Amino acid sequence: MTRDRLTLRVRIHETADVEAAEKYWADIAGIDVSAFSRATLKKHNPRTVRKNTGDSYRGCLTIHVRQSAALYRRMEGAWYGIVGGAVRQPE
Repeated sequence: MTRDRLTLRVRIHETADVEAAEKYWADIAGIDVSAFSRATLKKHNPRTVRKNTGDSYRGCLTIHVRQSAALYRRMEGAWYGIVGGAVRQPE
């Protein structure tokens, strides 16, 4: 698979620092910040008690793979092989 099939986007609360989060995820992924699509901003709900706040909050990196049906089938097959190969040990 090539990188041109990937769409990268940061999902983050609207009250957080979007630019800092994009830089963080770009460093983690080893890419330039310009490779990201526009960030998805989650609306702030003041009634929700969030634990993911402060300077360490970086949002979530979402990766979308275009034309991914064949990749999905390979991953699903590997998972079924792993689960099917697991044998429960007698107690």
